[in-house]
Amino acid sequence: MNDQAKPQNPADQPSPGKRDEDPGAQAESSEEKMRARVEITKDKLKAYLTLSAPGESAKFDKDAVDVALAGEGIKFGIRDELLAQLEKAPKLNERLLIAEGTAPKEGKNGGAEYITEPGKPVRVKKGDKIAEIVRAEDGEDGMDVFGAEIPAQEVVSARIPDLVNADYSPDNNKILVATMDGYLHLSTNTLKVQPFFAMENVTDEYGAAVKVTPRLQEDDFGPEELKKYLADSGIVYGVLDDVIDSVFNKEKFDQPVLVARGLPPVDGSDGELEFFFETEIKPRFDEKGNVDFKELNLIQNVKKGDKLVRITDPVEGKEGKTIFGKTVAPGQGEKPAMPKGDNTSPDPGDPDVLVTDIDGTVKKVGDVVQVDPIFAVKGDIDYSVGNIDFIGAVVINGDVKSGFRIKSSGDIEINGIVEDAEIECGGDVLIKMGFIGRGEGKITAAGSVTARYCVNQQIYCDGDINIGEYIMHSHVQARGCLLVTEKKGLIVGGECCAFKGIEANILGNDNFTHTLVMAGVDRETGGRMKQVRARLWKNAEHLKEIDKILNKSSRRQLVKKALPPDRLELIATLNKIRKKKVEIGATLGAELKELEAEGNIFKKAYVKVYGTIFPGVALTLGNKHVKIEEDAKGVMYTYSEDGVVTTSLEKNEETG
Repeated sequence: MNDQAKPQNPADQPSPGKRDEDPGAQAESSEEKMRARVEITKDKLKAYLTLSAPGESAKFDKDAVDVALAGEGIKFGIRDELLAQLEKAPKLNERLLIAEGTAPKEGKNGGAEYITEPGKPVRVKKGDKIAEIVRAEDGEDGMDVFGAEIPAQEVVSARIPDLVNADYSPDNNKILVATMDGYLHLSTNTLKVQPFFAMENVTDEYGAAVKVTPRLQEDDFGPEELKKYLADSGIVYGVLDDVIDSVFNKEKFDQPVLVARGLPPVDGSDGELEFFFETEIKPRFDEKGNVDFKELNLIQNVKKGDKLVRITDPVEGKEGKTIFGKTVAPGQGEKPAMPKGDNTSPDPGDPDVLVTDIDGTVKKVGDVVQVDPIFAVKGDIDYSVGNIDFIGAVVINGDVKSGFRIKSSGDIEINGIVEDAEIECGGDVLIKMGFIGRGEGKITAAGSVTARYCVNQQIYCDGDINIGEYIMHSHVQARGCLLVTEKKGLIVGGECCAFKGIEANILGNDNFTHTLVMAGVDRETGGRMKQVRARLWKNAEHLKEIDKILNKSSRRQLVKKALPPDRLELIATLNKIRKKKVEIGATLGAELKELEAEGNIFKKAYVKVYGTIFPGVALTLGNKHVKIEEDAKGVMYTYSEDGVVTTSLEKNEETG
């Protein structure tokens, strides 16, 4: 059977072609009608031409063939040499290959060959070949007889897992090599060289810990390889040979082991200041443990030429050595500066000794020692004396009457009672009796304030406040501690604030008198924090409402719904407002953070009540608050991030 009767290749089976009577599939010659029929295979890669005529002497009609080919849209692979042969010797009723396209050329998929299989680790050395990559090769596109491109089948690139401690060879980008000694592990996603040794920790260059990988074979590596690893890492000093041997003898694998220890330098110590007077004045206690207000002696008198301070020489340090072999010089101790203050000077016979130039009272103020002259008043401060404004210490042997003012750059000692008077002091204030009046008195001190009692008055100081027996309906504020622990030791009414802590025997009373007690924050900072938090909350609410409107508009734009001009103008305005609100929020947040910093909130602040605390007392510790609802005895209140913590003083003493 010939080709016309049965094509040999299934792809050569003709698609339904033009019948003889179809327009454009045949043409008549000038003498006899020659017909040209074109058949196209299903894969569109071949076209066959069949010529026919009623008689046997029909002449070849190239125009009829061209019309038939054009009618089928055949543009590519036409066999011009066949047309030339047919023009010389026409072949009738034969199925002739008139056009042939180009089949696409297949490519080659990529791949990789590994030296191990998944789950089977093998030992490798740095530079060892661990895989060879076969790159993918793209195929070539074909073209059908219609001139349309036939894409070649896409190829799959070589799948390379993530590389850990492995990389391409610098000499051949088709080879993967290990970048260190270790065990090679292959998984679906990772090609990893697990090192025999991993530096776990190097602390200040004076200690190194190494984690050793469990060995597959005992002879894979040992102590010598670990020592070489340390040397290659630059660790040359303080290597602990016994520890390294024990790692392998006792199989201390997969855990950090300190294998090298350096020698930290020992810094020299500074010279010291030896003081010949009490730098911290504390109340003295009698045999019963009570403060003796008559024997405080806060003013320490000195005479011209007395020794005040001696400077000792610094002590030299010892040099150290890091595990990397670097010698580290110790820090050298320094000789402190002479704390020379007012009315003091170095001793002419010994420049390391400070002496007083005058008779007066000595005290340490900050980093200097100064001697102040003393202004003494034998009786009361009243109309016979008037107000006092003195540079130095002041001693009043009587009372301070209402309406008078005492101002001093040094300490103030008052042996009697202070009424509604104003006292401003650059040092400490001692009132051996009490501070009492109608709320018109005020004490402001740069140091501490000590008195037997305080009723309906104001005290502000940068040091501690020690009120022996009671504080009633007063406003008291200290940067240090507030102590009211003698005899009754009562605080009731008013506001008492101490930055470091408050101690009292009794807080409040059984009449539930409102008493405000604050520790860990001063009143001004606490009030400011409250205002800033309120503004932050309000600003956040505004931002929330703005974002709600903007998000609604964004969703409408996503579904390509046009917004009216007035809505677009509103969105632009809201975006400007939002930007401003974000800036305000950032500013307020920074301010709140600054207010809550360690300098403003003392998280170690406390309130101790040795006796009873009554309802009506409101406690504030830092930025946390609690209102006392029930009586409690022997309790301590402290700050925590979650709120005010209450503990028993007895329990604290037991654990302490």
